Amino acid sequence: MTLDVLHVNIERDKHIDAIATLLKERNPHVVCFAEAMYTDVAAISSQLGYAFVFAPLFLLENGSKSDQEGSAILSKYPILKTEKYGYNDAAKEITLERMLEGLVVKNGERPADRFFWNYTLLTALIQIDEQKTVTISTTHFPVTDHSAQGYEDHVIKSLQNIDDMEHSKIYLDKLVGIIRSLRAPLVFTADLNNPRGEYFYDTLAHELVDHVPPALTSSIDPTLHKTKGLNLVVDTIMTSPDVSAQSLEVIEGVSDHKAFLAMLDV
Repeated sequence: MTLDVLHVNIERDKHIDAIATLLKERNPHVVCFAEAMYTDVAAISSQLGYAFVFAPLFLLENGSKSDQEGSAILSKYPILKTEKYGYNDAAKEITLERMLEGLVVKNGERPADRFFWNYTLLTALIQIDEQKTVTISTTHFPVTDHSAQGYEDHVIKSLQNIDDMEHSKIYLDKLVGIIRSLRAPLVFTADLNNPRGEYFYDTLAHELVDHVPPALTSSIDPTLHKTKGLNLVVDTIMTSPDVSAQSLEVIEGVSDHKAFLAMLDV
């Protein structure tokens, strides 16, 4: 059976009209969002006939508005069961409030508290026909700066970055353990925040089958991302070996990250 899965980091509410238009035009069976706002996901799901589940990364305060930001899975098929597998230090969901201005890089430094956010592998077991279920999973992994020739945005700047790398490796070990425990067939999507060809992405690509085209040099949108010229494949759609891909289309112009639309054989 064929399953159409769309993955995209939607950058909060900055491109929500373009995202809604994309879903209307392509009508994928399953959608995985990173950096999504709960209110927007609820509205889109209601308008377009999706069931959805949501895992908050934190509560975002933006002026007089507050809303949960996190990961979401939308499905045209029934969602039988959902789980939120925390892999942060607490290994459980905690209430965090963050201001929008506290999420940006300042003086070359990333938010110092980012490892305290609610990093979660969100999963949804969906029923695609009378006999078959599929586990859909998605996450947004913390960014880690390290030495990488040609990747100016990810060059190590201080000894703190070394601590961050060790912290991320602990989180990755937890995430891999969770993935190994999940029911197959499995679809995994992510904004890994760490590029293909380096430890974090490639470790997961050894656990699962990576369907991102080898020729792709960046999953960052060249026009909409605030930093130009980033050649970083940080987004992915991977699956268990019993799922194959007929195609994976890369779509620009809908967010600061490119969207991936995979046609999968389950």
